[in-house]
Amino acid sequence: MTSTTALEYKAKGGGKSVNSRDDKLHRGRNVVLAFLMQGWGQFFNQAVLIILLLCFHHGSGNPPYSKVSTQWIFRVQFGIMALPTLWLAYYRYYKLQYSSAALMRSKKNARVNQSGYDVASLKLVFSHFGGRIFASSFGWFANDFGFYGNKLFQSVFIKVISPGNNSVIVGWNWNLLNCGVALVGYYMSALVIDHKLIGRKRLQNIGFLANFILFLIPAFLYDDLRTPKHIHAFQAIYFLSGFFQQLGPNCTTFLVAAEIFPISVRATAHGFSAAMGKLGALLPAIIYNYIDT
Repeated sequence: MTSTTALEYKAKGGGKSVNSRDDKLHRGRNVVLAFLMQGWGQFFNQAVLIILLLCFHHGSGNPPYSKVSTQWIFRVQFGIMALPTLWLAYYRYYKLQYSSAALMRSKKNARVNQSGYDVASLKLVFSHFGGRIFASSFGWFANDFGFYGNKLFQSVFIKVISPGNNSVIVGWNWNLLNCGVALVGYYMSALVIDHKLIGRKRLQNIGFLANFILFLIPAFLYDDLRTPKHIHAFQAIYFLSGFFQQLGPNCTTFLVAAEIFPISVRATAHGFSAAMGKLGALLPAIIYNYIDT
């Protein structure tokens, strides 16, 4: 999607390509609908784990768990995706015509003796699009810091709302619900991201602002929210944070980084932004180890 002309073209019935510039009003929606498949992957993976646990643990999700059942659960879980992954690798290598090949043909026809992926082009990105690189990479960094930081404490949250429970099935059921709430956020983002009154920038600002408020509330009222009287409010805050994460930053950081750079350097700039996002995902796990709780 981000490499070269893939963003400008989409597949039509019969395998033909049509210029998506003729459909500018829905380009963001089309990209987000592809991006949200990761949400379905998370939901499907959690559902498969629950089903396998019930199958290999005598129809029960309660402990104690035997070594045999846990081995079968996780091996079958990974094995389920083996065949689709092998087919995808075959299709991508032998059947898929990459958009980078179209870029190379265009430059060859124009008799331009450069690839577009050299060091000079990378320098041009930072010299001519430094502001855009900073905005896209820092936005992705901030999004993944909050998103994966939230995931990091998911087990703690589940223990708060289900005290005294030591069954893995309870945590998986809550996680399945969280994945479902996130999917609603994905689809809502696809619905409004191209709307003239909302768009990418407002949607990202709304998501970041909502998450800031939702994270700030338990930071000050954590002890009160843990009590049985306010536990439902705590649940609402947690799941709403997941909803707004997908509605705003998670979708828009991916999309915007693919739209604001020229085709010849789009993959490099988008990849750099994504790498900064992974740095943001890594930092919470490191930083929180040094915070005295």
